[in-house]
Amino acid sequence: MRRVTAHRIRIGAAAWICIVLGAAHAASGQGPAQVTIATVNNMNHVPQFVAVEKGLYVAHGVDVKLRVLNSGAEATRALQAGEAQMATIGNTTLSAAWNAGIRLVAVVVVMGDATRVYYDDVFAITSRSGSGIRRLHAEDLVGRRVGMVLGGTGEEYFRALLAADKIPAERVTFVNVPPPNHVSVLREGGVDAEVTWEPYGTMILQQVPGAYVVLRGGGYLGYDLYMMGTEEFVRRNPAVVDGLVRGFVEAARYVRGHPVESAQIATRWIEGLDEASARKAITYMDFDPRFSANTLRAHALVERAMIDRGRIKQPVDLSKAIDTSFLDRAMKESPQMFVDLKPVP
Repeated sequence: MRRVTAHRIRIGAAAWICIVLGAAHAASGQGPAQVTIATVNNMNHVPQFVAVEKGLYVAHGVDVKLRVLNSGAEATRALQAGEAQMATIGNTTLSAAWNAGIRLVAVVVVMGDATRVYYDDVFAITSRSGSGIRRLHAEDLVGRRVGMVLGGTGEEYFRALLAADKIPAERVTFVNVPPPNHVSVLREGGVDAEVTWEPYGTMILQQVPGAYVVLRGGGYLGYDLYMMGTEEFVRRNPAVVDGLVRGFVEAARYVRGHPVESAQIATRWIEGLDEASARKAITYMDFDPRFSANTLRAHALVERAMIDRGRIKQPVDLSKAIDTSFLDRAMKESPQMFVDLKPVP
C-alpha cells in the first residue's frame, strides 16, 4: 500500500509542477499550448513518459497529453484522424506513411544511436524450452510459427535477419501478435517464438517458464524512432514544435542520467510491465536525440529493403521528411543536454 501511495505522490508532484508552470504561462498572457502525442506502449518511448511526469513539456510552454497505442501504424492513424497532433513513429513507418500520401515531418530522434548505422539492440527473438529452436540458429525458425507485430519495425528486423541468413521468408509462418499479448501467446504455445522490442523480450524471459533468447540485435537493421507531426502542423506551429523538442531533449537527458527511476516511471504507462523487467530492458536502449549522417544512411537502407519486397514504391525525400532546425537550435542554445553523448564519427 505504501508503494502505491508513493507513486501517487510522485505523479501528484509532477502534476503540481505542470499546474504551477501552466499558471505562469497563463499569467504572462500565453497559456501553454494543448498537444496530444500518439505514442506506443513500449520502452522505446520512455522519455515521453518522463517528460510528462516531470513537467518538462509544460516548462517549455506545451501541455502534452499522451495517447498510448499498440503500434506506430496506430499512431499514424491517430494523426490522420486528428486525434493527435504529433506522434512517435519509427523510420519504417515514416516511409510507409509518405508512400501512402501522408506527409509527416520528423523533428527529433526519440530512440536511437547517432553514432551507428545499424542499430537494432532493442529487438530480440525469444522462444521457450521444448521448442527445438537453438540459440543463435535462425535456421531453426523454418517451419515455425513466429509472433510479431505485423507491419511494424519488428517485422522489418526479422525479414532483414532472414535475408542476411538466406532463409526464404515464406518458409516461416508470420503470426500477428499485439504487444500486450506477447507474453501470454508464447506462454500458452500460440507461437514457437516471438520477435519483440523492449520491454516485451525481457518480460517474456521474466514471466514465461523456460524462456530464452534465440538472438538479440545483430546489426541487421538501422532502427531510429522519431517524434513527428504532419507537414502542415509543423509548418504552422513552429513555437509549439520548438517547445516539444526542447522538453523532449531534457527528458532524454534525464533518462540517460536516471535509468532506474525512468524504468520505474515506464511501469505506470505500459500494461503488465514489472519493475525488474523495466530496469533490465532499459539497459538495451539508447536515447540519443541527434540526427546524423548515420541516421540518414540507416533510413535509406531500411527503405531499400522495403522497396525490394514491395512494401513501399519509392524512397522518401528526407530533406522534406526530416527537419533538423529545431534540434539544431536546442543543441546550440542548450549544449549541456548533449555533453554525455558519444561524439558522432
